Amino acid sequence: MFAREVHPGREREYEALARQMIEASERVPGQLAATMLHDPDSSTYTLVYSFTSHAALRAWLESPERRRLIRGADAISEAHRRLPTLSGLETWFTLPHQLTIKPPPRWKMWLTSLLAIYPLVVAFQAALVPKIKNWPLLVRSAVLPLTLLTLMTFVVMPTVTRLVQPWLSARR
Repeated sequence: MFAREVHPGREREYEALARQMIEASERVPGQLAATMLHDPDSSTYTLVYSFTSHAALRAWLESPERRRLIRGADAISEAHRRLPTLSGLETWFTLPHQLTIKPPPRWKMWLTSLLAIYPLVVAFQAALVPKIKNWPLLVRSAVLPLTLLTLMTFVVMPTVTRLVQPWLSARR
């Protein structure tokens, strides 16, 4: 995650550059998601990238295209700052700071998680449970959370969150 203070009057220019950065990052193998977060009452913009591995992230960070776009952004804003890298469940909905947005209401996070995980649980029960029914209880019991949490963290929630982001962050 990278936060940047944009010079007054240069917001549209920066937003165009940020969209170019997001599009460029989508061409990097291993990119899962990218989004721009911005509160209209703030000059701070935050770009959030999600990659399958540190190597994939490093490839994006060191890419010539990103460097070119960063130079353009530097000219219309304060230098960006890298925010703490997150991994795991906290990346589903929240940010490690409150610079740009508030987390969605808990009921929206609950509903989004439920709608995302329910089909996985049904598929797991139908496809995998009959095949492992004779395994020892502790091993069988470990398969569900390991499988579902891995899929939810790295595959399902980045996609689902990106799809429902307008609804998650809608103002009341």
